[in-house]
Amino acid sequence: MEKIIAFWVHPRSISTAFERVFMERGDYKVLHEPFSPLYYVYEKRVDCPGQHIDPSVPHSYPDIKQWILEEGEKAPVFFKDMAYHPFDHIIKDDIFLKRMTNTFLIREPEKTILSHAVMNPDVSLDEIGYELEYKLFEKAAESTGKIPVLIDADDLEEDPEGVTKAYCKAVGIPFIKEALSWDVRNVPEWDSWKEWHVDAAESSGIQKNMETFDFGLDDKPNLRDYYEYHLPFYEKLYPYRITGG
Repeated sequence: MEKIIAFWVHPRSISTAFERVFMERGDYKVLHEPFSPLYYVYEKRVDCPGQHIDPSVPHSYPDIKQWILEEGEKAPVFFKDMAYHPFDHIIKDDIFLKRMTNTFLIREPEKTILSHAVMNPDVSLDEIGYELEYKLFEKAAESTGKIPVLIDADDLEEDPEGVTKAYCKAVGIPFIKEALSWDVRNVPEWDSWKEWHVDAAESSGIQKNMETFDFGLDDKPNLRDYYEYHLPFYEKLYPYRITGG
């Protein structure tokens, strides 16, 4: 039985770039957002632009979980996913949570929300993601008896090597410096949401996000409300972050 590392995140958090590090390592089977078909296709929670979900992959919670567990019998697994995708199911699944090493990533909410609104102007409150990520963090801590590993996107951008090294140490795997840089290429695993991962696909490493916006939180309906709602959950998680310092 191999290690399964779950990387629970919210959208627009530079999580895909960190996932690329695990692709470059070469010692982990990487599954990209395996629970997204559950939320957007199988349960049809909301509509989201830019979906190209492969109909051949598992769509139900039991089938996706079984897929992850089966892969974890063959090789170490790293998967990145939004905490809200399987939340209603996984929050009741202590056995599955205990099987995994649950880790988390957060990013300052204003940048995240503006970036999300660019991609999906009709983004829902739950899709912003912080509340359910916080609740899953609490549940993982309760189920395993350990505070989960958590990193912050701003720290990661400022010190990719230091934060990645600290993350690897915390989850008990070797740090591979060479995995922090890569050639620009199409990543087939990202085709299901390829429009959402253009920046990551065109990158050659984790770098300072230079995204700019021609609107603010008060310029579009609901964005300020979303920010005020989710900010407390970010602030509750932030003190748990590990850094490379």
